[in-house]
Amino acid sequence: MQYNKGGRLALIISVSALLVGFLLSQPTYAANQPGANKQVFFVHHSTGQIYWDGTVKKGGLGAELTNHGYTGTAPWWDGNTDPQDFPGLFNDANSWDIFGDSDIIIFKSCYPASAITSDDMLEQYKDWYRELYDIYQAHPNILFMPLSTPPLPKDMTNSDEARRALGFEQWLLGEYKNNYTGNNLAPFGLHTLLSNKNNYLKKKFVADPYDGHPRPKVGPVVGKAMREFLDTLLN
Repeated sequence: MQYNKGGRLALIISVSALLVGFLLSQPTYAANQPGANKQVFFVHHSTGQIYWDGTVKKGGLGAELTNHGYTGTAPWWDGNTDPQDFPGLFNDANSWDIFGDSDIIIFKSCYPASAITSDDMLEQYKDWYRELYDIYQAHPNILFMPLSTPPLPKDMTNSDEARRALGFEQWLLGEYKNNYTGNNLAPFGLHTLLSNKNNYLKKKFVADPYDGHPRPKVGPVVGKAMREFLDTLLN
């Protein structure tokens, strides 16, 4: 079959239009979007390990990430992860050697951090987290995902401490995120996910009323919620 010049031109235009349409239909994130490589590093202590491992049958965050196109690592962090520790942790070159090529960094304090005993202590938490803005700006291709502190069983805390823990989460998801000018900060509300209407750890997740470590069945709940949250940002 032979094409005349007009026919060939029409064919070229048609193919070009199809190519443009295909490109426009693809995901809008660029290769250099924060977190685009989906390589996760989770900074945590013991409670985080329960979230990561989950149950034998359902797994936790680790399995969720693996099953949905992410790679992840969550070694027990060799150092403290209280709110006051994060500025030093992220300013330490050794930490970045450990993070390697990870372009999504999830970090959280362990459950004792939810025992916020005064309003002054809550304000100090905020100051420590504000110090991290410079870290985020220095690593624009890394998606930082700070988690709010996990709720405590009722017998380990009181209503005022639980209210402040909720207040810290609300600040983290609202003012803290909104006052940051970059696009690589995505706080996640762990406290509300796992707490009851009184801001205590839900009874079904309590393993011991005097121990903040939850039951393993919390892992699938946390894992799915966090993975879906990441999906909304990256897909």
